[in-house]
Amino acid sequence: MNLRIAALILLPCCVTGQAIAQGRTVSRLFWQDNATQTVHYGDLKKQKDGWRIEVCDLPGHPTIDPDEQSLVQMQTADQMIVVGVRDHSEGDFGSGWFAIDSGLQEESHGDHSHWRYSSQPVVTAQLIDEHQGNPAHVYRYGESFVLANDAKNGFTVIPADRLRGLENPGQAGMFLSGGKGHITLALVENRVAYATYIDSEGDDKGRVDVVGLGDRVGHGYSIQCPTGTLHGATVNCGKVFLAPADGICWVRADVNLAQDPDSVQVHHLSLGSDENGKSLRTGALTCCVDHVLFTAGKGQHSKLCLLNAASDQPSVTQIAIPVEETHKLMSPLPVTTATGKRLAVMFSESVDDASSDQLWVADLDPDGDGDFSDAQIAAPIDVGPSQIVGHAGHHSAASLAGGRQLVISNPGDSSIWVLSLTDFSVLAKLSVEGNPIRLLALGN
Repeated sequence: MNLRIAALILLPCCVTGQAIAQGRTVSRLFWQDNATQTVHYGDLKKQKDGWRIEVCDLPGHPTIDPDEQSLVQMQTADQMIVVGVRDHSEGDFGSGWFAIDSGLQEESHGDHSHWRYSSQPVVTAQLIDEHQGNPAHVYRYGESFVLANDAKNGFTVIPADRLRGLENPGQAGMFLSGGKGHITLALVENRVAYATYIDSEGDDKGRVDVVGLGDRVGHGYSIQCPTGTLHGATVNCGKVFLAPADGICWVRADVNLAQDPDSVQVHHLSLGSDENGKSLRTGALTCCVDHVLFTAGKGQHSKLCLLNAASDQPSVTQIAIPVEETHKLMSPLPVTTATGKRLAVMFSESVDDASSDQLWVADLDPDGDGDFSDAQIAAPIDVGPSQIVGHAGHHSAASLAGGRQLVISNPGDSSIWVLSLTDFSVLAKLSVEGNPIRLLALGN
């Protein structure tokens, strides 16, 4: 792989919102610093002599205690960002969320859009206290954010357009009961939600609450998967996919809550077993067009799995990915390139030797016929190190608008890289402070 590394400069923090580096702004990046539990942002610029990033602090950022609290997932909708906050005391110290106005405005021009970097990003609302249920998962479904309030056995739906000019953050969303423990969620057409239970034994093993939304609030029922420890849910093509301890389960979405729960057919798809005979599972599901993507297995038995959700009876396509024995293959990120090519990128990470971390790329549809069953894996790309401690310290990636570049975070060496989506050469290695982990890219 030909490495083309541009000159690197660490720029001082923006304090005025004025441009520091000249050049064309390609994207506005937001990332979490795992060392300080802080969100930073920077405008990524392309110049004649390479790439630059203006690293800036975020005005109005809530005070987070890194010893007691941590930032969790963050999602974006309607140029707004919601960041989850979790504490280490079951929510009693202080948990919840805060919202960021990205400062971007989209101007639609029919078949494309232009972006205006009209203002400095700012935190517009925050709700962090001992009553928020300690969220670990933040989702985006349509133009709404959904937070799983684990300690309250429920979830909160927040429409993105409610987060501007909000005087009372407590009125931003609606809380609904459903799910239990470490809750994962799938929302269908803002009409019904499927909320999982983490229980591995007992009456709630494999339980999923089907919860009415909108004019169906107060209605619902529960279904049961054959195994428990549910962690992972999504919706695609009118089907809800769930990730229990054994394989994948799916049901047809009941958007009208018209089904008798005893008549709901829960379909099970096996992912096989490991070398010790233990059933394989996954922990996170993502969608690419009409397919559901996820990874399973460990070390040299790792694989990328694909489900065609449009099929009347989906089946699993499994593609072996020979990562190193001490590595874990992370969840896939779907990417569409400027030429319309469908890809998935996946990090393989090592807790023992982070310097050996790699990025794998799958061409999901080599012949462009919409069928991912012929997906192909390319040779891995060496990346910077992760810095894994518990559930945190992993790499993250985001595709830039236009599909020409990918940005990745390397927590272990305080860097953000820019990669070409044409040949995956490294275009720039940009230094930032701390341990950059989760990141988002907005605008173009």
